[in-house]
Amino acid sequence: MTKTRSTAAKIALPLFFVTVVCISIAFSTTHWLENWSKYYGDKFDKLGLWVHCFRSLPDPHDALHLRYFTGCRWVFNPFTAGYAEMRDFLMPPFFIAVQLFFTLCFMLMLVGIAGTLMYVLCFTYEHQVKLLRALAWDLTIAAFCGTIAVITFGALGDSRDWMPDFEHNFLSWSFGLAVVGTFGLYLSATLFFIEAKVQAKKHRDTTSQATFSMEHKV
Repeated sequence: MTKTRSTAAKIALPLFFVTVVCISIAFSTTHWLENWSKYYGDKFDKLGLWVHCFRSLPDPHDALHLRYFTGCRWVFNPFTAGYAEMRDFLMPPFFIAVQLFFTLCFMLMLVGIAGTLMYVLCFTYEHQVKLLRALAWDLTIAAFCGTIAVITFGALGDSRDWMPDFEHNFLSWSFGLAVVGTFGLYLSATLFFIEAKVQAKKHRDTTSQATFSMEHKV
């Protein structure tokens, strides 16, 4: 039997594609927190989950104030002298939690991409209900992880206790895409749940009709 998709699936597929783009960009870009560019004397520039950018940040562990950090660096940079020693400042516990949960969100989203491709390209009609339910649960868990990440960062990322020049800092567009992507995961999961229910009903109706026809032939 050919596979026919309901309206829910026809909406879910492009919505999930947009969600993938938002989550991927948010995961890899450096604009979760940003400083207003007009304040030239500020030390902080911008940061993402994996890269921090500074204009002229003094090493908090250098009592003589002889070492300053400028430009963008990977948070695990092993080559810049003194950078590893200030990792406790760069990555406080709340930020590590944000990295962890948004990475889980990203990885579960990748699983969701594989599941979506299987649904679209090669999964048989008889097994698609199980696949749709598994896909919906995967995206729901991904959305939950993303929610923890964005709420945590939204509450603490712009705190006066972390990056300098906090009065000139703001949550930027990478963070906004993370929020949009997380919301998109919830919507996609809901639509895939609906599609699973629709396809399960179609399968039951088809089975009932086939059984009815066989009984009358006998």
